[in-house]
Amino acid sequence: MRLSRSAILAPVPGSDRVLLVQPLTGQAALLERAAADGLRRLGDGAALPGSVDERLLRDAGFVVDSDDDDRALRAAAVAEWTAEAGKTPTQLLVVPSFGCNLACTYCYQEAFDPAGAALMRPEVVDAFFAYVDRYHAAERPRPFVTLFGGEPLRDTPGHVDRVRRFLAGARARGLEVAAVTNGHDLLAFAATLAEGPVKEVQVTLDGPRDVHDRRRPHASGAGTFDRVVAGVDALLAARIPVNLRVVADRENLEALPQLGELAAARGWLDLPPARFKTQLGRNYELFGCASRQPREVLLDRVALWARYVSLSEAHPVLRRFHRPRFHGIGHLADAGELPAPNFDACPATKKEWAFGPDGKLYGCTATVGHPAHVLGTYHPEILRDDAAIASWRGRSALTIPRCAACALAPVCGGGCGAIAWRRDGTPLAPDCRPVPELYGLGARYYGLGA
Repeated sequence: MRLSRSAILAPVPGSDRVLLVQPLTGQAALLERAAADGLRRLGDGAALPGSVDERLLRDAGFVVDSDDDDRALRAAAVAEWTAEAGKTPTQLLVVPSFGCNLACTYCYQEAFDPAGAALMRPEVVDAFFAYVDRYHAAERPRPFVTLFGGEPLRDTPGHVDRVRRFLAGARARGLEVAAVTNGHDLLAFAATLAEGPVKEVQVTLDGPRDVHDRRRPHASGAGTFDRVVAGVDALLAARIPVNLRVVADRENLEALPQLGELAAARGWLDLPPARFKTQLGRNYELFGCASRQPREVLLDRVALWARYVSLSEAHPVLRRFHRPRFHGIGHLADAGELPAPNFDACPATKKEWAFGPDGKLYGCTATVGHPAHVLGTYHPEILRDDAAIASWRGRSALTIPRCAACALAPVCGGGCGAIAWRRDGTPLAPDCRPVPELYGLGARYYGLGA
């Protein structure tokens, strides 16, 4: 008997306990540190620690007798993951223009070809829907369209026209539309979006007024905070779901409690998750460091979430403002079990496609607009680079050589293919995630075993 090769032991910060996780079966248990050390030594002939129940360990898949047992657990998990992946809708992300009315200090698109600032022509909108009809007409569950940028919601006649065209085309095909916006011109679009079919609107707000305006000013230099907040209020009043996003680094992380207090005071946190939710995204170097952003302000994942846990303990409003996932520990706290394993964290060309304003086709949000990642065209004709697409479509933790023997593969899923490409020149490389450290932080944050 030995510890399964997929079992993960995650020390809980500030505690003498260790979270034992078997991602292949969705089970987890809290152990005293001595018991965890004993389980590590099982394969060396050590006896099972007396404080743990062998039957429970076996039933959960924490311990096995052979490599064949491990392979059987993995095969069952792969089958579960395959079934769950089939239930995920495809995101069709469209960039009407790479132009933007803000001058954010950390924009990762600033190095892209400025010719992309031109607005997508009406015939290209039609070509997008022709592509959808050709490749996604019978797809179930139904895909959804996401308007991205640049900034897709700009208060100009041309942008209003394109948004209406996308809403009408989606409505005719039974598709929902989401939008990712800086929020500056939301008041001008609230009534149009309320006509539907809108899945959600993601709006970025990086902190209280002084912090947000310093990081995300208008191109004119004016502040944007008040307009964004008014826009969020308008969306919520129109019953349009809002996904409030914060891009976090050392420059704004300490101001999160103030943002949480603002959200609470405006009643946003009293709404159900179907109407208002949040996400906290790490600011990082996708294709290089932004010209106005010092590299030293960036946080790695462990530093970000460790500080968030500490801030939440000091400022309880943050527990209402955002519930981190911690690779499924949030789900464990709510449901008593981990979510299904995930052998693929990169949706590119599988559950995500991206469409540039000039008719070029890309694999995902992270690569759209990058000249090295063009996978074909959808206008003026549909031409797909099948070899390039295959290199992305075949990517998962099951096919990346360096993931083959990694115990974290069912959780990490190989990470982001775009980041892997930047580091190694190929998507068939891993973008590793600090899973045990985040598991431990999650156990502390959610008070597991307390």
